[in-house]
Parts: sequence; C-alpha cells; structure tokens
Amino acid sequence: MDEKVVFDDDKLAVAVKSEQADKIRAAYRAFGWRLENQYEDVRFGDIVHMDFARPHKTEGKDRLQLLQVRFEVALNFLGRASRLIVARAVIIGILLALIAAALTVYGAVVVAFSTTSVFIASGFAIISAGIIFFVLAVTTAGKVHATDKQRYGAVASVLRENIEALLREARDITEHNSDVEAEDAH
Repeated sequence: MDEKVVFDDDKLAVAVKSEQADKIRAAYRAFGWRLENQYEDVRFGDIVHMDFARPHKTEGKDRLQLLQVRFEVALNFLGRASRLIVARAVIIGILLALIAAALTVYGAVVVAFSTTSVFIASGFAIISAGIIFFVLAVTTAGKVHATDKQRYGAVASVLRENIEALLREARDITEHNSDVEAEDAH
C-alpha cells in the first residue's frame, strides 16, 4: 500500500512567561522542535507565545514525546514547588496580621471612647494583644517560610536534576538524528 503523507511537520504552540522564554526555547530544541514564530501576548505583557515545528517522521519520536511529557510535568511541579515556598507563609502572615490590626483598632476605639480607668486599661490590653499578634505574624511567617523553603527547595532541586536528565537524553536522541541526517547527505 502506498503511504500518503498528510503533513510533513508536527506543530506545537506554547505560551510562557517572558523570563522563561529562553529556557523553554532551548528545552524544546532538545526535543527536536524548531522555533517558527515568537510573539508577545496582546493582553499580557509578560507572556510570550512560541510556535514550533518538528518533522513528522522523526527517529526516536515516541521516546522524545515521552521525555517531553515528563519534562512538562516536572516543569509544572517545579513551578508549583516554587510557589509553595512562600504561599503558606504569606497566608499565615496575612491572617495573623489581620487579627493584629483588628485588635489594635478595637483597642484604640475602646481607649478613645472610655470614661473609666477599667475600660482604658482594657483598651491598652487589647492594643497590647494586637502588637503581640503582629510580632507573632512576623515570626510565624518567617519560620513557616524557612521550613517550606527547605522542604520545597529540596523538591525543586530534585525536579531540576530530573529535568536536566530528561533534556540530556532528548539531546542525545536529536543529536543522533542530526548525525544520521548529515551522513545521509554525504
């Protein structure tokens, strides 16, 4: 049966943050993709769109696709790990700071409108509790950030190593393909 080629190239469109564009371009090059077009996002200035193409008939294509999927999964987990380093600290810090602000404002209102020394003392006690919560917010957020930085930093380190291993294997395949193509040309 005569094999009919429907298309010569596979296509891939990717949208990434501007600061990651060079790394992503190099990574997809390792998977055998060539950049055909790159343009800024119309609505979001920090997003870059890239259109890639790769010959449909590529030796080792199945392995390259598997490596690419693993790369993309690892990259997504790396982004998540990077966000998680600060996420819990920010949430805890904000919640405790809101409690601190509420206590401080309420204590100030109690002091401002108090007519007896008992209420004035209570107002200052509430303001003191608010100050303690501010200190607690800063110290707790700092400790949580340090713990998460260590935990997710280790995860990110392993993910970076995995990504590099995936890219090395992909480069080996695509460089082998380039060598074969060069030999075929002679």
